[in-house]
Amino acid sequence: MSRPIPESELERTTRYMLDNVHGAYESKYSPPHPAHGQPRVNSGTCLLICCYIGALGKALLYGGPAEKREGERVRRDFERFHEFVSRCMPDVEEEWASKCFPPTPKGRLGATEWLYEVFRCGFVHGFYPGLDAAWTRELDLPEYWLQINGLVVLNIDHLVQGFDGGVERFRELAAADQKLKRDFLGFLLAE
Repeated sequence: MSRPIPESELERTTRYMLDNVHGAYESKYSPPHPAHGQPRVNSGTCLLICCYIGALGKALLYGGPAEKREGERVRRDFERFHEFVSRCMPDVEEEWASKCFPPTPKGRLGATEWLYEVFRCGFVHGFYPGLDAAWTRELDLPEYWLQINGLVVLNIDHLVQGFDGGVERFRELAAADQKLKRDFLGFLLAE
């Protein structure tokens, strides 16, 4: 009988990330809640995905991005977030570009800005994405973004599917990048 090959830190960590996301995503209300049997935690699912996007983007940037230089404004967390989305989930921006959506409340353009500013930061710093946004669950709709009654709406079902694919692309990138594969955990835990 052969012994199983142990998982690398990268494999184990990304598996834990996916397990956490799916645990939140698959959670249902239990009786006696009036919505028993219905999905429970759209906000938690979205927030976990956004946090993991930032963490994996940090690893792609080898623990970076670099510290800001004098007189320069660097949005480090956003740059990490953007790195993962652009390299592992480019369909988020591709779909957005085919639609006509407004800028974020801070005047920034693009899907990554909306996902980061409104959905990630909106929950981390304000408990709600704001009055300009909402989410839905549309399992049969293979789109991230909708516009309903003037709101920018994020489809949680497709976000989970897209993140699953993004993690798979991240693993492929790491398999081809010896530095990322070897030092993954150090990059992830870097200051």
